[in-house]
Amino acid sequence: MKKILYSFAGLAVLALAASCSQEENLITDGEGSISIRTSVCTDVEVESRATDGLEDNCLIWISGSKGLVRKYDGVADVPSSIKLLSGHYVAEAWAGDSVSASFDKRWFKGRTEFDVTKGQNTEVAIKCTVANVVASVNYADGLEDVLTDFTMTVGHDRGSLTFEGRDERKGYFMMPSTDKNLTYTLKGTQIDGKEFTHTGQILDAKPATEYALTVKYTPVSNEVGGAVFTITVDKTEITIRDEREIIAAPKIEGYGFDMSQPVMGAQGTIGQRSVYVTSATKVTSVILKSKAFESIAAIGGDDFDILNQSAEGNAAVKAAGISLEDNSGADNAMLKIVFASAFIDALTDGEYPVEITATDNKGKTSTATLNLIVSDAPVQTLPVVAESTTMRTATLRGRTSKEVASAGFKYRPVGSSEWTSVDAVVASRSIAAETEFTAEVSGLEADTQYEYVSVCQLTTGGEFTSATMTFTTLDGPQLPNADMEGWSSQTKPRLIYADGGEMFWDSGNHGSKTAGSDITTPDGSVKHSGNYSAKLETNKFYGVMAAGNLFIGTFIGTENLTKGILGWGRPFDFSQGQPKAMKVWVKYSPKSISSKGQYAGSDFNVGDPDKGIIYIALLDDSKMSYKNNSYPVIVRTADLENYSFKKDGANVIGYGEHILAEATPGSGMVEITIPIETKRQGVTPSNILVVCSASQYGDYYCGGDKSTMWVDDFKLVY
Repeated sequence: MKKILYSFAGLAVLALAASCSQEENLITDGEGSISIRTSVCTDVEVESRATDGLEDNCLIWISGSKGLVRKYDGVADVPSSIKLLSGHYVAEAWAGDSVSASFDKRWFKGRTEFDVTKGQNTEVAIKCTVANVVASVNYADGLEDVLTDFTMTVGHDRGSLTFEGRDERKGYFMMPSTDKNLTYTLKGTQIDGKEFTHTGQILDAKPATEYALTVKYTPVSNEVGGAVFTITVDKTEITIRDEREIIAAPKIEGYGFDMSQPVMGAQGTIGQRSVYVTSATKVTSVILKSKAFESIAAIGGDDFDILNQSAEGNAAVKAAGISLEDNSGADNAMLKIVFASAFIDALTDGEYPVEITATDNKGKTSTATLNLIVSDAPVQTLPVVAESTTMRTATLRGRTSKEVASAGFKYRPVGSSEWTSVDAVVASRSIAAETEFTAEVSGLEADTQYEYVSVCQLTTGGEFTSATMTFTTLDGPQLPNADMEGWSSQTKPRLIYADGGEMFWDSGNHGSKTAGSDITTPDGSVKHSGNYSAKLETNKFYGVMAAGNLFIGTFIGTENLTKGILGWGRPFDFSQGQPKAMKVWVKYSPKSISSKGQYAGSDFNVGDPDKGIIYIALLDDSKMSYKNNSYPVIVRTADLENYSFKKDGANVIGYGEHILAEATPGSGMVEITIPIETKRQGVTPSNILVVCSASQYGDYYCGGDKSTMWVDDFKLVY
């Protein structure tokens, strides 16, 4: 069997050379940097489509002691150098397709621990190995003489594959958390016409391991055509033999500064800036374009290809203070474009965007802009260091070229009319003869864009305010699969998480499967974003009204045939604070109530319009139990007195609800915000619960047949 290593060469960026000039060594005190190299190891040679989209479908997460600090969706999203505060981190990567069972879709994952050291660059290698359990089937020669129409079905409780006859394909399985065993079943027709069936198990199946099932038979001498069948299982760990590359577009980044923020300063004070173009393959063109180049007569305009110039143009560009250093290797490109002080300091007051477009020999192109702003203003605002920004805090930075009597900042959410002022601390050190000052601000709103200015009172008199800059605070923890994109592909009933993933949401589909219908399904025709929303449809089965529903927890089982047992709520990270509201996109189409079921209230009667409900609860660490199951809330619809969730219960720390009393307007979805009322002050929650139902009293089997709710893109607001 041929083994192939897929290497994401686009992530295999190099640590920037140690020969960089002094003015570029701008790593902040307490910070180091990392570059990431990721390889993906697989087990079989496959069609070329197996590599398609892997670079886009590769997730890279970096976590520290306080949780996730960086998240990159795809190779193109990863910078060549990542600044991190000194400390211990974990880098994780995932690629491929996570499905329960497939003949061609595979899933890879890797994990690496590393340390960041002040002032140093660390190369982090993440080796992703096959996360699937792999199965193959082999048959002894001549088996058809004693067994015909044979099949081998292999799988677990979330999905299975059937190998028809001498199928030489390999099956790839993601094992669910609830089932670690692979079950196999051999079926066929014996020579005497009788059906043959044999079932066995592979216990505790391991990822990155192939289990080869071999079917043998021993003829029985005293019975014509008789045979004894045996199935053996050979276990082989997957290894690696050769290599194939997936290439990302070139990276264009400032060294020691963030190119997404302008570079500002008075004339003659900005100094040299360098831009790196890195690529996993040869770069064929780097075009620079700016009005600042119009004065270079030899290039004949405002743009030129610094890699492909005439001798005259090359000499003129160097004379102007722009040069190229090529530190490329045999398998990659690393180009350094130097904009020397002679070029930048000669610029007069004004704004000079320099557009840089790099193209590699695969035809992939990237563009970035170096924005130079020359101003003699005595006060400048500096970009907020991303690593200093949290959900609630940020470090504002500014500098002045003059002696200051006082310094500070004003900041506000973008769109707000009111500024908040804060004093700054003037640094004892000097940067390029300019004094830097900072201020730590707290009490900010999560996931919010702020604008800020520097304000200084000079000792010589006069107050000066800088130009405005912006930053965005981090978002708080969000619900898994909040976008409703993850659904099981081959299970019955449909489950609300991707194949091979972990359960967080569940529904009443388990109860309705006996009627051959799911009441909660993915729907691509009504959605806010992505591919799907969750469609919750109330249906009548065998005379009983079953409300379409969605909840955080697990459907435990049934009792008395139609009575559900549900485990509600799951642990959640509240270490960074608790949400104040939940947003969700909804469409609701109610029908008239056709059955009151067991609901005794007078507010719902047959013929009245149905109502939907969505609610959220923040719960403490107390648990309820049913047999061997333990959850924050246990719901038993057979227990009419005690089954229902109590929003004022002793375990409730925060609660909010939204009742949909009528159809939502228009044909699409609308966003609703559900404020969360704090029920118990000074207590940190441990668990979270969200419940959505197309019929408010569906727990009592009360509702309107075909009342339908669609939900999408849940978001906790902090």
